[in-house]
Amino acid sequence: MKAHVSHPVVVLGGGIAGITAALELNRAGVPVALVEKSPFFGGRAASFVCKATDVCQKCGACRVDQALRELFETPEIRRFPHTQVMAVSPGKGGMHLTLVTRPQAVDPTRCTDCGLCLAECPVPGALLNTVSAENHPRFAVEPARCLFFQDGSCRRCEAVCPTGALDLTRPETRVELTSAGVVVATGYQPSPPPPRSVFARAGLPQVITGGDLEELLRQGGPLFRPSDGRQVRRLAFIQCVGSRDREHAYCSRVCCGYGLRLARLVRHRWPEVQVSTFYMDLQNVGPDPEEFEAMVSRELELIRALPGDVALTTDGSLMLRFFDDQSGKALFRVVDLLVLAVGIAPGPDNPRLAEMLGLPLTADGFLGSGNGAASLPPGIFLAGTATGPLSIPECITQATRAAQEVCRYLEETL
Repeated sequence: MKAHVSHPVVVLGGGIAGITAALELNRAGVPVALVEKSPFFGGRAASFVCKATDVCQKCGACRVDQALRELFETPEIRRFPHTQVMAVSPGKGGMHLTLVTRPQAVDPTRCTDCGLCLAECPVPGALLNTVSAENHPRFAVEPARCLFFQDGSCRRCEAVCPTGALDLTRPETRVELTSAGVVVATGYQPSPPPPRSVFARAGLPQVITGGDLEELLRQGGPLFRPSDGRQVRRLAFIQCVGSRDREHAYCSRVCCGYGLRLARLVRHRWPEVQVSTFYMDLQNVGPDPEEFEAMVSRELELIRALPGDVALTTDGSLMLRFFDDQSGKALFRVVDLLVLAVGIAPGPDNPRLAEMLGLPLTADGFLGSGNGAASLPPGIFLAGTATGPLSIPECITQATRAAQEVCRYLEETL
């Protein structure tokens, strides 16, 4: 199936930056299409839990939910979930984009988000669901895992759906779209832990990432170790994983605040849990960094060192060995669970997008050259972590500025 659509502006990426840009453009009266590669909008930040303790920690997670809610309440913004840009070429009136939307098996006008399809599906990962209640529908079929798309042997989700929202025979859709401007806000991927023994996850089920901990926190308490169900009494964080090493020399900037807020949230929910944080140095966090660090020091054990070795103990805990600068000795900490605060890495599609859109890449693989809009092709604008590490509030600010630049560009060229 092929459709022809014309929109003055196309936003690539449905995370917080892309949603913000789309909403701002819509408020300015500019018709906009929002294209998201995954089945759901909100990006990685949509899975973050609120870090509030007794007061708000300014993490920005609630602003993602607010933006998602507004997006789904704004039908003027045309949404293209599960959609990728396959080609871009110059065209009359701007740029010509070819989009391919994967089969939309779940009809949003019929789906009630009951979840019966997910419960009935026999293949893990064939039916996807989002943790964000603001997305609709909250379920999507992954053709690469679904048995129907492999050999036609299963249609159980269709049979169990009480509203007839599922139809696995819907084809993919190809859309030829003409646009005067494109905002690229395609986000990032978490930095993979470097292949060193202390960070390697193979054989160490008690080692998780910050994203894994977010999922455990979302489930409520008490905090159990996912490997064996043992209640966690001693927890450690390692900062700067996947940043500031030989493979990734840059600093991801936001990991310090992210990891420390997560650690404080654990202590707030379960005061009996002992929490240690290993770090090289701490980036400024919040409007009063010294006060934040002093407050954190009262609640957490801050250790300015990175563990050089980790070993399993007889009871399945982890023993971390590190060098203490003050004493000049090797010290140890035994923990039930180790959390890696991984950094921000360039999105996997950056090279392909750069080639299609004529964009420069930084030395670290992010989009842009660091010289601002002057280094970009006419009609192309950047926002969010596609350009490098940013916090949620910074993504919102940058995306708002990008939308303003788009409006000025349209006024001057159309």
